[in-house]
Amino acid sequence: MGYSATVHPRTPEEKVVRVTEESPAFRYPAARERVRDDTVDCDALDQFVKDAGRSPGKKLQVSREESIPSQIAERMGAKAAVVRRAVRLIDDRPVSVETSYYPADLATGTELESDEDIPRGTIRVLADHGHTQVGYRDEVVPHTLDEHEARDLTAAKGAAALCMVRTVWSRERVLRVTTTVTPMGGDVVLCYDIGEPAPAGA
Repeated sequence: MGYSATVHPRTPEEKVVRVTEESPAFRYPAARERVRDDTVDCDALDQFVKDAGRSPGKKLQVSREESIPSQIAERMGAKAAVVRRAVRLIDDRPVSVETSYYPADLATGTELESDEDIPRGTIRVLADHGHTQVGYRDEVVPHTLDEHEARDLTAAKGAAALCMVRTVWSRERVLRVTTTVTPMGGDVVLCYDIGEPAPAGA
C-alpha cells in the first residue's frame, strides 16, 4: 500500500468510473460502523446502499498471509493475518477495494477464514470469541492504484485514489485493520457526521 500521489497517463482503453447523472454518488456514512441486528443479512455498507435505493455487490477473497504490509503490521501489532479482500460494487459497478486484516491468532479457527460472506458480521464473530470492539480510528490518505486495484476497479494503474485506513480495537488489543481504496472522482463519497443526527433534508 503506497501513499504516493503520482498519476500515470491513461491509455484510451483505461478509465476511472466517474459520477454521472445516471449513476449518482453514493454518500457512505463511514462513521456508522455497527453490529448487525438479527433482522439484517448483509453488512453495514451493503445495507446503506440498499437504503439509498441502490443495488450492492461484493467479490470476496480470503487468504492467510504470514507477512503483511509493514504499515498494517505496525498498527495491528502482528505480522501474520487472515485477510478478507472484497471488491465492492454499487449497481454492478466496482467502486472500492476493501481489505481487512485480522490477527492470525484471533481469526484462525473462526468463520473469518471462510471464503463466504458472514451473515452475522465479522464484528459479532470476534465479539462471540471474547473480543468486543469498543472503538476505531480512521486515517484518510492519498493513494495511487496498483495493478490489482486498477484491474478490479476498471481504472488506470497509478490513477489518483483515496485510501481510508481503519484501525479497530477492543479494550485489550487491536482486532482489525481495514483499508478501503476508492478512485478520486468515483462513485463513493465518505461522510462523517459529528454530534447529533442532522435535521431532515440536510
